[in-house]
Order: sequence, then C-alpha cells, then structure tokens
Amino acid sequence: MKKDFLVTKIEKVMLFRKQKSFEKYTNTLPNNELIFDFAGEYAISIGDATLNVVPNTIRFIPCGTFSKYEIKRNKLGECIDIYFDADKPISDVAFTIDASDKEYIGSLFKKLFSVWTSKGEGYYFESLSLVYKILANLQKTNYLPIDQYSLIEPAINEIEKNFLYKNLTSEYLASVCGISETRLARIFKKKFGLPIKKYIIQKKMNYACELLRLNRYSVAQIADMCNFSDVYFFSKQFKVHTGTTPTEYIKNAQL
Repeated sequence: MKKDFLVTKIEKVMLFRKQKSFEKYTNTLPNNELIFDFAGEYAISIGDATLNVVPNTIRFIPCGTFSKYEIKRNKLGECIDIYFDADKPISDVAFTIDASDKEYIGSLFKKLFSVWTSKGEGYYFESLSLVYKILANLQKTNYLPIDQYSLIEPAINEIEKNFLYKNLTSEYLASVCGISETRLARIFKKKFGLPIKKYIIQKKMNYACELLRLNRYSVAQIADMCNFSDVYFFSKQFKVHTGTTPTEYIKNAQL
C-alpha cells in the first residue's frame, strides 16, 4: 500500500455477516475497500490473486475491473468494510496486510462503524479521522528485538489469560516480568502503542463488543462479565473506546 495518498471520500462503512458457502461478486468495484475480518475462513479469488482469510485478517481491495471476483467459504464470517476513494491509485492488486497489533486495529474498525452508523453531529469528519488513524497504524512497524520482547512476554501472557478476571496493575505485571514498572511501561508502549491500562481496557471493550453482538445478555451482565463493578462506568468507558453507547452499539450491529 502506498503511503502518500489522501482519502477524498468515505462512501460507506458496513458490517457484513455472510451466510453463503460460495459467492460471485461483481467484477467492477467503484471504490477501494479496506476490510477487517473478525471471523470466518475462506479464500478470495480476485483477478490473478488469491487471498486466504482467517480471523483478524486485514485486506485491501483496489477499485477497478477484475477478470474474476469469487469467494469460497469454509466457515461463516463477519467483517467491517470501509469503502473509500483516494486522490491516486493505491495498488493494482488486492492483498492482505500483516499488522503488528491487529486487535487494536480491529477496535478502530468497530469504533468507525459505530460513529458512521450513528450519523451524529460531525460524524463524517470523525469517521475520516478514524480512517486515517487505521491507515497510520497499518503503516507502523511496532516490532521489538527478541531480547526486549522476551522481557515483557510474561506480562503479555498474563494479560491474555486474566484480563477479565484479575486487577492487573503495572506493579504486578512488572513483578511477573522481573523488571521495573518504568521499563515495562516503556517497552510495552513501544510494542503496542498504548499504555498498559488502556491496552487492558481496550481488550475488555473488544470482548464486550462480541458479547453485545450476540444479543443474549443485558448491559449490566456484560459489565459484570468484563469485571466492571459499576455498569455506568462500563458504559462511559465503552463510549470512549467505541464512539457509541452499549445500547446504540447493539442497535447498529443488527443493521
């Protein structure tokens, strides 16, 4: 993907839940598409390229005409698709993008979808800023030397296992790693682009989004399942991180 283009228009942002095992698409795409796949396993044949998609795949499809555009699915999927125009061609071929923190980028896609569908005051420019934030994160290379990663790996593993169940303070995570809080905070932010506390809250919000889309639990139940003792604080944090309230998110996710 080129790094010097401008987004001239966001045409739409859509959430898809696909049901068919095989689909054939139109061969002409009027807009570029940037897509985050949250679930599903399938192969996309577009032109001469074949993209193998699994959960947390980020893919780009350029506008234009293709000799072929087909999708063969092995497992049902769910994705958010950004349709946009740019001031210059971005790529001649479709491709997947290997980002260093896909979970965070996925959360930006969710927030963009919520802002776009809410159509609140200033929603377009807020949406545009989120598109640029996604693109900026896709172009970052947040890889650490192996010796630095190994220092914080115990904290990363502890967060993955217990972010819903424990109060994971920086002091505790530093002790798990056997390094100072200052050193842990510096290396962690270099890797993930977020302070530890915000990273843990973001993981909780991502999990809350999954539960809300199931439409099986109340907001209070989900707050409790995400280890928030106060449903009002949970709702406030949810709006900060997704751009909408839990109730609005449920409504938008059903579109």
